[in-house]
Amino acid sequence: MRIFFKSPKFFASTVGALCLTATQAAAHADMTGQGGFEHAFLNTDHCLGLVAMGILTATLMLTRKKFFAVAGNIVLLSFLVYQAFLHVLAEGVLGAAEFFVAASLITLISWRSTYWLVQFSNRALDMLKPIVHNYLNRINVRVGFPEVKAHCDIPCKIYDPAIALISTLSVIRLIDIINDTQASADKSSEGYQNTMARSIQRKEEESENLKREIRIIWGDYFKEPQFKEHPEIHELTHQIMLLASGAKQNVNRDDALKLLESVNQFAEIFWATKDVETERKVSPYPPSLEVVRPK
Repeated sequence: MRIFFKSPKFFASTVGALCLTATQAAAHADMTGQGGFEHAFLNTDHCLGLVAMGILTATLMLTRKKFFAVAGNIVLLSFLVYQAFLHVLAEGVLGAAEFFVAASLITLISWRSTYWLVQFSNRALDMLKPIVHNYLNRINVRVGFPEVKAHCDIPCKIYDPAIALISTLSVIRLIDIINDTQASADKSSEGYQNTMARSIQRKEEESENLKREIRIIWGDYFKEPQFKEHPEIHELTHQIMLLASGAKQNVNRDDALKLLESVNQFAEIFWATKDVETERKVSPYPPSLEVVRPK
């Protein structure tokens, strides 16, 4: 029900049907000899159009989006005023006033009925879920359904610490740029301010990207078999988090080198779980430090 009322296709179909119904209802403004209340409730064209307007307004309100809610109420009020205006021409002010009150009542009933129905359905589904889950568990105990486990996000099995290593090298390179700029540039110049601001910002971003990549591999890839084989991975991951945070807070190259060594160890463990032999090679770009890679 929740997805149904948030679907753009639902809105399109509802608005389309409403336009057809409302056009037919708006065109019917001739005298029927009935009072305003009777005319609104007993005339099929009018009643269906008003019910459709109430349903549409409730639907828009259920999206929980302010724009749709305001738009729905404005459209509803405009529709009622337009219908009342047509009935002023056909039945006079009193008949139009009666019709406006009756039409408002019809749309209100339709609006609240739809709203309550959806709310009740959602609550009923929420209450039903644990009951169904309990019965399925009981059936599973007796029947024994095949068990399936998933351990990673899509795309499955595509994990590589290379991105974390590149981010670590970037952090060290940015620290070198900051130190070089601090030592050589005119601190009052615009170039100095620009270089320092950009380098600090990029150091923050690369440090955070490094932490994110390590968290993904540790949280999504590593599972019980890998933990049993390499129980040190937990402490190593936590150490990387702390060192990466320190790289964001400070400009200390020695600490950044410790961070690189920790990430290299993480990469060696990762590839070991896949029975892939690794080697350490100097990166072909600054800061020209050794990183772990598969042979």
